[in-house]
Amino acid sequence: MQPPFYILCAHSTSVPALPNPALVHTTVQYHYADDDPLAIVPHTGEQVLVLDYDSSDSNTSALPTVQSISPSVAVTNVRDEEAPGAAAAAADEGDLTRNDRMFIIETTAALDRFAPTKCPTRLLTAARPMDGSMGERKPAHAVLAQFKQRNAVLRRALLYPSSETPTPPVKPFATAE
Repeated sequence: MQPPFYILCAHSTSVPALPNPALVHTTVQYHYADDDPLAIVPHTGEQVLVLDYDSSDSNTSALPTVQSISPSVAVTNVRDEEAPGAAAAAADEGDLTRNDRMFIIETTAALDRFAPTKCPTRLLTAARPMDGSMGERKPAHAVLAQFKQRNAVLRRALLYPSSETPTPPVKPFATAE
């Protein structure tokens, strides 16, 4: 079976004020076992996700494993969904063997306070509010909501490779200021 034609990325943050993640098209670069491993090392400001897809695997229903080799991004889940309109587009182009499924790779910002701040990928994590140890106090319910959301993201990330059924995305808690 062919791999899905579409691979999208959904990036979520731990900042409750930001909207739900949007789907983004990724740049796909094929890398084979005999290729130079240094070719996929991320450059400054670049996020690299490695999707391990084995087309020779007899278990075609198994999702691939995705890992981030960038210090600012962590993978939390991979979903396999139907790509609306993909079958019709493939038929129009005469490619009847194209897989009409899509992989959606869910990512989140890694909470690395020591990563370089000049990197554009740090904009979302640097924009989060300061915690009490940095001088600014937040209301207790806001701290608790932030803790619950981060805990849910961590739980999803830790269960990701072995989870049979993906959990629904974490919804930000509403906080009254």
